[in-house]
Amino acid sequence: MISLDDMMVFAKVAEKQSFTQAGDSLGIGKARVSQIVTKLEKSLSTRLLHRTTRSLSLTDAGARYYDKCKAISEIAEEANSETLDINQIPSGTIRISTPSTTMVGLLSEFLRQYPEVKLDIIESDSYSNLIESRCDIALRASSALEDSSLYAVKLGYFCDMLCASPSYLASHKEIKTSEDLLKLDWISHHIVHGEKQLTLTNSLGQVTQLPHSPKVQVRTSASVKEFVLNSLGFAIMPSFTVNKELAQGELIRILPEVHDLQIPIYAVYQEKALMPLRVRTLIDFLKQHEEAFG
Repeated sequence: MISLDDMMVFAKVAEKQSFTQAGDSLGIGKARVSQIVTKLEKSLSTRLLHRTTRSLSLTDAGARYYDKCKAISEIAEEANSETLDINQIPSGTIRISTPSTTMVGLLSEFLRQYPEVKLDIIESDSYSNLIESRCDIALRASSALEDSSLYAVKLGYFCDMLCASPSYLASHKEIKTSEDLLKLDWISHHIVHGEKQLTLTNSLGQVTQLPHSPKVQVRTSASVKEFVLNSLGFAIMPSFTVNKELAQGELIRILPEVHDLQIPIYAVYQEKALMPLRVRTLIDFLKQHEEAFG
C-alpha cells in the first residue's frame, strides 16, 4: 500500500525541484528522499521525475500526480485547522481570473472583511483554462459554459447593451432603428462579438444580424470602454462595466428596444470537494452581492 507520507515527500520534491532542498525542508537526508521517490515510482509502475546530474523535472504523469498530492495536502491542512480552531478565519492566496477591473471595488470589500486572504488577479476576457492558468476561480460571463468538467455557481445576471458617448451621438443623425447603426463606427470586442456582423437580441429574444465592419477591434472590455468614452464609436457593452458612466452621463444607452440581452455570470472552479475554505468563502461572498453584476 502506498503511504501518504511518501506521497507528501514526493510533493515536496516536485515543489522544490530538488532532492536536497526537499530533504532540508522535511528534516531528512537527500538519500532517504531519493529512496522514497524511487519506491513510489516502483509502486505506481510509473516514472514521476526526469533526473539528470544537473536538473530535476516532472514527467507528465508526475505533474498530474503532484496536483493530486498537493490537493490531498491542502485538504489535510484544512481539516486539521478546522479541528484545531472551530472559528477558523479564511487565509492564504486566491488566484482569480476576472473579465473587468470593475470587480476591484467588490473584491476590495471582500479583502476588508477577510484581511488574512491575499488575491492574485488575472484580468482577462478570454476563456483561459483554469488548470493551465492555475486559477482557483474564474468569473465568466456566458450563456453556455464550454467545459463540462468544471463546476459553476451562477452569481447573477448583467445586461448587454448598446452605448455611445453624448459627443459622438451629437455628431450623427438621430439613431432610430438598428439599420441606423450601420452609419456609425463600431468598436468591437473581438473575442465576444467578432469582426463581421452585429448580432442584436431584444428582450423578447428576437435576433437581428447586421453585416458591419468594426472601426476598432480590441480584446478587453476596458479597452472597448475607453474607445467609446473617447467618442470614436458605439459598442455592445456589459452593464457592470458602464453603470457608473451611464449614471454620470458620460455614456448614453441607445436602442434598448433593439438590444437588451440578459446574460448570466458564473463563478467557475474545478473540484468542489477539494475547495479550500478561502475559495468557498469568496464564492459565498460573491453570491451575496448579486447586485454588483447587474
